[in-house]
Order: sequence, then C-alpha cells, then structure tokens
Amino acid sequence: MDWNPITHYQDVAIAERYDRERFSSWTGKAFDALEKTYIARAFARFPRTSRIVDVPCGTGRIAEVLLDMGFQVEGVDISQPMLYVAQRKLARFGDRFKPVVADVRDYGRSMQKQFDIALCARVLMHFPLAEQIEFLRSVAMLARKGVVLTQSLSTPYHRSRRRLKRVIGNPPSATYPITNAELGTLLEGAGLRESRRLRPSRLVTEEIIVVAEPIA
Repeated sequence: MDWNPITHYQDVAIAERYDRERFSSWTGKAFDALEKTYIARAFARFPRTSRIVDVPCGTGRIAEVLLDMGFQVEGVDISQPMLYVAQRKLARFGDRFKPVVADVRDYGRSMQKQFDIALCARVLMHFPLAEQIEFLRSVAMLARKGVVLTQSLSTPYHRSRRRLKRVIGNPPSATYPITNAELGTLLEGAGLRESRRLRPSRLVTEEIIVVAEPIA
C-alpha cells in the first residue's frame, strides 16, 4: 500500500470529493445501486426498531439506505471530514442519524452491546487479515444481534480478473481480498459465525455481503 487508509480520509478535500470520484461514472453508479440494493436485502429481515451502528460510516452513503428503510443509525468514523459530508447529506433524517468521531477499537470497548446490529462495509479489504480480525472484533463488541459486513472474495476467477485489471492499468478494487477459508478465520476471530451470504454479482464485483451472528 502507498497510502494509509486511517490518515488518508482526514483530508477535507478528499472527503468532499469521495462520492463524486467513485460513484459518478456509469460504472460507479451501477456498482453503487447494486451494492445498496443488496445491503437493503441483508437488513430487510431485521425489525425497523433496531438501532444500527455503521462503522466506518464515511460520507453516509450506506447509512442513507438504512435510514430510508426506517432504522435509527449511529455513524462512527475516525475521520471528522467524512462525517461532515455525511451530516449534510443526511440532515433530512433529523435525530435518527447521529455522527460520532471515534476509533472503533476504543469505541467498541466503551459502548459494548449498545446497538442491535452493526454494519461494517468497505473497510476490511484495506488491511491484512490479522488487522481485519482486530477491527471486526471491535465492531462486533458493539452489537447484540450481529454484524453485516462486506469483503472482497478471492477466488481463481477473481484473481485472474485482478491480474487483467493490472495489465490494463486499472487499480485493484481490494488490497487484501480473502478466500473462503480466511473468511472463516476472520469471523471466528471476531467471535462471529456466518448465517447468510449475499453475492451482488460474480461478474461485476468481488464483493460479498455476510450476515453474521455472535457465537453463543
């Protein structure tokens, strides 16, 4: 990696242009719509009275989906500039959205089991597996009923696809995608087990969405 995902998004200019750079092209818009549809499906079975914590919330792109569904959402992010963007975007939801600037590793310990479900989207693939486990364990501490997480799956097909993208000069979509075996290690290390999996599109994206519950 030639950048630090923790410090990178502390830059106000980067936060302001984040959504525009990633989701304004036709491919970005297609992925955005696809991901939001499947996140909504992952949360569809939960009561709308559930309190959701979104870690990291970023600019509120996914939190908006959950708020539209009727959930109450607390958005936690280490980047205050990203949360400023989220606050503006989600102002119409009033006090159903609460932004909190915090490092989840500290927040998980101080706010244990204060929420029903946690969302952990589009962050784990930035870190090696050991750090993914630490991060996800902290997220899991926050929620009583479980975690909905996204990760990039590494399969022979996706490894070939990734090599082709490098050849044509496209940046990789994930720095640390994981195999199915590593996914099991990740969940177990975080005290979770998989209960359901959604695949937005095998051809379009490496992303999988996993609904996980605490190990009894």
